[in-house]
Amino acid sequence: MLYVLGQIRLRNYTPWYSRFSRAEGATIGKTAGARDQKILVARNKTKLIFCVTITIALVLMTGCVKQSDTLHYRIIYESAQDAPLDDFDFQENPQKYMELYTKNMDGSDVKRITYNSYWEHQADVSPCGQKIVCSIHYAPGRVTETDPGWEIAVMNCDGTSITRLTNNEYLDFGAHWNHDGTKIVYVSDSAHRSSTKMDILPQYDIYVMNADGSEKTRLTLANPGDVNADPSFSFREPSKILYVHSEGLSGNFDLYMMNADGSNKTLIFEHTDELLAINDPMFSPDGTRILFEAKIREDDHGNPIYNIFSIKVDGSDLQRITYDDENKNSKS
Repeated sequence: MLYVLGQIRLRNYTPWYSRFSRAEGATIGKTAGARDQKILVARNKTKLIFCVTITIALVLMTGCVKQSDTLHYRIIYESAQDAPLDDFDFQENPQKYMELYTKNMDGSDVKRITYNSYWEHQADVSPCGQKIVCSIHYAPGRVTETDPGWEIAVMNCDGTSITRLTNNEYLDFGAHWNHDGTKIVYVSDSAHRSSTKMDILPQYDIYVMNADGSEKTRLTLANPGDVNADPSFSFREPSKILYVHSEGLSGNFDLYMMNADGSNKTLIFEHTDELLAINDPMFSPDGTRILFEAKIREDDHGNPIYNIFSIKVDGSDLQRITYDDENKNSKS
């Protein structure tokens, strides 16, 4: 079986929900956490330029790729590395060529675990190591991470037996396990925007369900245009969930904590003039600190620049962990 030893998620792109608040918000009124990958596609005349930034989960595995009885680290990630890059269909519908892979920490022993035309996104391995939960789009085409049609699904750790846990025309996205693999927390659009109902503002809320998809429960109450996203359970204190919140398409995301039943919502860390938006929070393995990414500025082309920070669980003792190239010489 495969065991998660304090999962590490590495991202380098704008959070899915902030693109909604910046892009579509002005026209009607586009992806979490802890944990994801974005396809960047640009057209250069007739040539399609395809770039991928990968969401990586660091896990401790045995048995999923069963070679010995020794515990070892592997990485699970999504990629289009086997896609026919010159094929017209790939150029028109690149997302459906995204698949899940695992490999050793040194990059060796790459193993592809999914073979389909779906887009499996933001894979998260269960604590017992036997299951993977992910966001999945069954007809991706050129969908974005805020489009309707995203569902939550689970599969075996070898990629077999993909099972849908949600079945809606609207968005369900960004799922993650609790400490013992009995619960899954995720984001859903409570406004039920669908492909035929796009002229309304979304209401992104945090939901929780059993690992089999039963007993779906809404934990937050978003107003039109509000975003609650990037939910993450604590493995040390199972009754706690981290998430980010923004009101009215403002794009200013603050860090909150609540109980697993949705009670006792508490502001932990508010955005500042230096940290413009808080995203993708998660507890440290020992439960004493919270790690998150924060938008520190935009470049000359309007692209957000993010760095990683940590705080104590009460919101104190802010520490910066990463520095982008421009500020790398300003470390104190």
